Amino acid sequence: MADTPNLELLKSKEQVQAYLDSITDPSFPEAFRSPLSSFNITNGIGNAVHRLVLNTSISNNLTSTGTVILKHSNPYIFNIDGQKFTWDLWPFEANALRDVPHTGVVKAPKLYWVDHVNRVMFTEDAGPQSQNLKDLLLSDEIPQPKVFSKIGEELGAYLAQLHSWGRDKKILEKYENKDSRVIASWRTYGRFEDALIKTYPELSENLKQKVAAYCAQEKEKALHGNEIVIMGDFWTGNVLVNLTETGELESLYIVDWEMVRPADAATELSQMLAEVWEAGEFSKNPNAKPGAKSLSEGLCSTYRSQVEKIPEGMLKEVMLAAGAHIVVWGEIGFAVYGDEGKFKEVKDKATQFIREAFGEEVESQDWGFGALKS
Repeated sequence: MADTPNLELLKSKEQVQAYLDSITDPSFPEAFRSPLSSFNITNGIGNAVHRLVLNTSISNNLTSTGTVILKHSNPYIFNIDGQKFTWDLWPFEANALRDVPHTGVVKAPKLYWVDHVNRVMFTEDAGPQSQNLKDLLLSDEIPQPKVFSKIGEELGAYLAQLHSWGRDKKILEKYENKDSRVIASWRTYGRFEDALIKTYPELSENLKQKVAAYCAQEKEKALHGNEIVIMGDFWTGNVLVNLTETGELESLYIVDWEMVRPADAATELSQMLAEVWEAGEFSKNPNAKPGAKSLSEGLCSTYRSQVEKIPEGMLKEVMLAAGAHIVVWGEIGFAVYGDEGKFKEVKDKATQFIREAFGEEVESQDWGFGALKS
């Protein structure tokens, strides 16, 4: 863990401007110091993100959008089952923005300037017109399925490249993110068993035992798995989409790399695939469900075609992890998009998916994951 910073989390535009005024480092770009305006994008757990609209008449514009993103991160203390943990993921994101590969379409934002003492980063803005993938799938007017298929293909190609890069021993050592491992071991698998039994108290003892063993296995993998370095929080909210004026895909930005860590490919793929499927289920737009499936098919088929080898049993692992994610997070992440009946319907489908992964005789569902079958 790095030294604890003294700077209070920058949540307001007044705090942001006071911070900008306090910077004395001569390497700090003057174009960033006196923005025309600033807008808070989000205040999360332990971080705050702002968009600064630059006054380009002061200095040469370093950015293509005339804007820059300021992100401030502080440690966050929380409790898990009565034990106190510190969520302190600095400086992993800053390192990742410097290190991770990119493709012609998919990239992590450029890192412009870092204050390591106060844990503030200035990064490339995907653009004021960009939209995260979750919102795009849930919007009233969405692109055609072919555009989502293209998004999936580009994300699949990017993940294949990222995971290949992340097999290197030195990369695995550099991104040994212990706090991220603890969070990953708890956020889904520490709650899945209880959440499933609460919703379905009539579950057979055999299935309960399988779920308990699965959760124990996944917690252990989260804490000690070391196959590849993954982005670690790869979901629709962290993919920013830019479309052309004609609605075609222009670029994709992957943001929020704090959870980067050693793990495995199934962990990475399942979170995104679960969130894509959920967006298709909860969207009011009838085109969202085929769009979501096209995206999943494009992602899985391209990933499979570009990695050296699909691990034995990956489809089962992805199905189980996606199902677990939906049971735990679906009602939380889509709270404003459904009601009690819809949440139960989605959990029913996810539970059927879990049963199928465990080899039970149920009606098979096609979520677009088939290319991952080894």
